[in-house]
Formats: sequence, C-alpha cells, structure tokens
Amino acid sequence: MDLPSVPAGVTTVITSGKLPPEFATLFTSAGELTDGTGWSHVVSAVDEYLAAGCVDENVRGALALAGAYGRLDDLEDCPDPDAMDEDNDRAVELLQEAEANGFDDDETSELWRYSEHLRSRAAEFRDYIAEMDAYVAKHGATPRGRLEAKLGQAHDLYAAGDRVAAIALFREVAEISPWDGEFSGCFDRVDVGWCRLLHDSAHVDGPEAARRIWQEARAHYRAARFPVTTHAWQLIEMLLGTGVPDIIEVIIYEWVEAAEQAGESDVPVTEDEHRVFQLALAEIEVLHASPQ
Repeated sequence: MDLPSVPAGVTTVITSGKLPPEFATLFTSAGELTDGTGWSHVVSAVDEYLAAGCVDENVRGALALAGAYGRLDDLEDCPDPDAMDEDNDRAVELLQEAEANGFDDDETSELWRYSEHLRSRAAEFRDYIAEMDAYVAKHGATPRGRLEAKLGQAHDLYAAGDRVAAIALFREVAEISPWDGEFSGCFDRVDVGWCRLLHDSAHVDGPEAARRIWQEARAHYRAARFPVTTHAWQLIEMLLGTGVPDIIEVIIYEWVEAAEQAGESDVPVTEDEHRVFQLALAEIEVLHASPQ
C-alpha cells in the first residue's frame, strides 16, 4: 500500500496564506514543499507549534493533519519496528486532533488505513527480526552472511590455485534457489556464483563449455536476467578475449534494455564502463563480420 496523497484540506489551508509565519518557508504558494524541505521538517515545525500553546484555532486541525501525514511519510523506510510503532502512535494522536478540529472521515480515512498498514508492517518486521536472530543463533550468520562466507572461501581457494575446490563452492552457491526458502532475497550472491563459473569455464575450458554454463545459468534464473544489472559490466570484462562475443552481446543488449525500462541512460555511465563497452563492441563487430 502506497502513502496516500496530501489531504485536500491541508493543501487548501497552505495555499490560503493563513499559515503561521513559521510555516511560510516550508511550502510554495502552490502548496508544494519548497526545495530542500522534507515532511520531517513539517513534522518538527508542527510539534513545536502545537506544544507552544499559542495556537491559531483556525489552522489547528490542518496543521495536525499535516503533521500526521508527515509522520506517516517518514515511516515508509523506517528500519526499526519499535520506532515505527512509536511514531505511528503520534500520527494517530494528530489524526484524532485533526478530526476534533473540523476534519471528517473524507479527509482522514485513507491516512487511518495507511497507519494500520504500517502497524502491520512493523509487526511483520518484528517477527522477521526474531526469526533472523534465531537463524543466526543456529547457523552463526544470516543467510546472506553464509553465502558471503562461502563465496569468500571460494575466492581464496581459486586465488591459491585450488580450482576444483573453488569451483565446487561457486557451484554450491550458484545452484541455490533465489526464489524461495531461506536464501530468497540473495539473488545477487547467487549471481556471483554463476558469474565465477562462467568466467572460469570461458578461460579454462573454452567457448563451448562457457556457452553451456551460460545456458545453465539462464535456465536457473527462469525469466529473470542473468547476470543481474549491477554485475553486467564486470562480467563482460571478465569474458573479453575468451571467444564468446555472442554472450557479451546479449549481456549488453539486456543491460541497455533494463536501463531504458528504468528511465536511465542507455549508454554506459562511467569511464570504466565506456572502456569495457568499446572493447566489447570491437569483439561484437568481428563476430558480425565473420561468415556465418
């Protein structure tokens, strides 16, 4: 559930010019927050104003409602369930004050529903934290931490020349399902496992073996992209000069597609990415220039 829009009654009071002077710098004449102002600033201003005691009764309800809205806005990304409940309780008090000062259900009902949604989220988060605490007590680390440790061990073994043991660990991580079970949400760690398997195969076993790993990884990912976007350019660089420009071309195409879908630039965005991009294009041009 998304945070509802600012209640119309709050916007009306803001644009009416009736706000106390201390709120003038927080909003534009159109009722929007000014540059550099967040709802947390509004929350602080409302709390200070209402606590001072000299309140203009004509705007008390609107300010209380604005404060409630700001409190709920601040809670969207709160990582602490206890803090969520505490601030939510204050938002509820402000909603009650708004209703006691002229605002009816038409203005407050959506915020009440959102408040309940946040309370349910806090309870779920609290349960999750308890589950993770129990998991760590049993396994010594979180699911992500366990994968990080296994990948770290595999990297060390590979660097030390124990390829067989390293590849076994990389594959153990790669074959974990990122879709369900205890390791759901660890997609990027699973991705590292497949990237390292592909890198090793391309450099040691040759292009055809690399293509088999590529197809295996793509099948494991179901309809999702391999590699994940954040690993794309690093993997491309790892595959340069290994005879798999066809794989590199797919990775670049899907990176561009993902960037366009996200509304971002459709070209590499860092100097290093541009360097890898140019090297990759050179290999792809050779691929397309070759007789099929």
